[in-house]
Amino acid sequence: MALTPYSGPFGRPELTHLLRRTLFGVTPADLAHFDGMSLTQVVDELLTFTNNTAPPIKAYSLNLDPNAVDPDVPFGQTWVNTPRATGLFPDPISYRRISLAEWLMGLMVGQERNLREKMGVFWQTNLTTQASVVQLPEPLYGYNQLLRDQCLGNFRQLMYDVTVHPCMLIYLNGYLNNVLAPDENYGRELMELFTLGEGTGYTESDVQQAARVLTGWTVLFANGGNPIIPITSYVPFLHSTADKTFSAFFNNTVIQAQGGANGGALELNALLDMIFAKDEVSLHICRKLYRFFVHGDIDPTVESDVIVPLAETFRNNGGAADQLRIVMRELLLSAHFFSSDVRACMVSNPVDFAVGTLRMFGMPFPDATQFEAQYKVWGDLYGVVAYAGQTLGDPPAVAGWPAYYQYPLYDEMWLDSATYAVRKQIYEGVSYVGLSTPATMVQPQSQSLALKIDFVQFVQQFTDAGDPNALIDEACKFLFAVDVSQSVKDTLKTNYLLFGQTTDSYWTNAYNTYVADPNTTDPAAQLVPFLLLGLFIDMQGAAEHHLI
Repeated sequence: MALTPYSGPFGRPELTHLLRRTLFGVTPADLAHFDGMSLTQVVDELLTFTNNTAPPIKAYSLNLDPNAVDPDVPFGQTWVNTPRATGLFPDPISYRRISLAEWLMGLMVGQERNLREKMGVFWQTNLTTQASVVQLPEPLYGYNQLLRDQCLGNFRQLMYDVTVHPCMLIYLNGYLNNVLAPDENYGRELMELFTLGEGTGYTESDVQQAARVLTGWTVLFANGGNPIIPITSYVPFLHSTADKTFSAFFNNTVIQAQGGANGGALELNALLDMIFAKDEVSLHICRKLYRFFVHGDIDPTVESDVIVPLAETFRNNGGAADQLRIVMRELLLSAHFFSSDVRACMVSNPVDFAVGTLRMFGMPFPDATQFEAQYKVWGDLYGVVAYAGQTLGDPPAVAGWPAYYQYPLYDEMWLDSATYAVRKQIYEGVSYVGLSTPATMVQPQSQSLALKIDFVQFVQQFTDAGDPNALIDEACKFLFAVDVSQSVKDTLKTNYLLFGQTTDSYWTNAYNTYVADPNTTDPAAQLVPFLLLGLFIDMQGAAEHHLI
């Protein structure tokens, strides 16, 4: 039983809805790129990609001297494969971790037209690690790459690789879990958060037995006293060599003790096979996908008509290398995904709001030759997004961001009196002032950059920006996730484009004059950039702009 496929019209409203949920923001260029494609063609392109991201680089220095910090890494080169020498002052660990955070934001700002970046955030909140807990930038980067490599792959394989990754072993104390002192931290979250879901029937004893299965895995931080990039190691004598017996929920399964160098892998595979034999795994992961990409609340009808058949697809493709791609394809092509009930039904998260808005307006960013400036402005953007409630790579708890699991508020938690004030600071600051770099930077080409949105250039991509009615209509389609009344549109037109005048020709003449000569001395034409600035600041403050 598969989800009912969508068979209705696929025009601009449907395309915009699809892109808002799969990309960060929708630009005129995005719409032009997919124009004329069928729904199936668009979804297939969104789901077709590789992990071709370049690694983060050293764009940091101390007192404008790149060699004064992390001296083993040349300025402008990646640090991800260079062990951190001991005894350095300052310790480069914090510099690398900041570089990683800036890099994450840069990938979202410069995203390709596919689902990779959205899936990256999805896994950040569902197979969570916290940078503030792990601390070490090299395994944090490696874990991010694992999630990117397998974001639409096979979930069973992903769970094996996550379980033994140095980042997860550090985060949930797996590297300390041994026969002498079993640690239940990861075994609990493996069942409760990552696979089965809380309250599905497993017992406290099952958690304890899972912890014993997982004993012996650890992380090497040095080799003969020399620092290395942290790597996973399995130590057989630290592994529990007793059989592990599970509850009736798992049909009283006994995982027989395995010795030798491969014992840990054999028992881990047996544990995952036992867990993945339960239908609860497919239901749990499909609910998570639904809450992230469709809507937070899952009522009984959605459970029976969407989650259950989608979970069946998940199970039927349990051996497929692209299992999650198949599941996401069915969801994005479904009639339910395009139903009126789930369009514009979610408050945008801070990344969607900030990055999506900047992408939509075409905010300029430094290019790769200005890498020091790139990382500076990416870092500034990372900071304001974190201030608005979403610290990328560092969710507030192992359960991820509450907006994707906290009943009954879900996505409404993204917006309150405090976070709206931050969003207001973001859109007003970026619209009025833009982004900038200081005069004191190592690279001359990165110094004293002033980056601002060109609102005139933005509307020049519209069908007929000289017609104030057409401009307002198209602006509303880009900025508002739901339709607004004609009276609202008329008010926007009169208050901003017509500058209080009563005839449309005021805007038409002023706009055409300005576009023909931006240096014009015509007083009405000189106002055009400021009229558009006022219009778009007003529209960014509207509730309709904070929905996706």
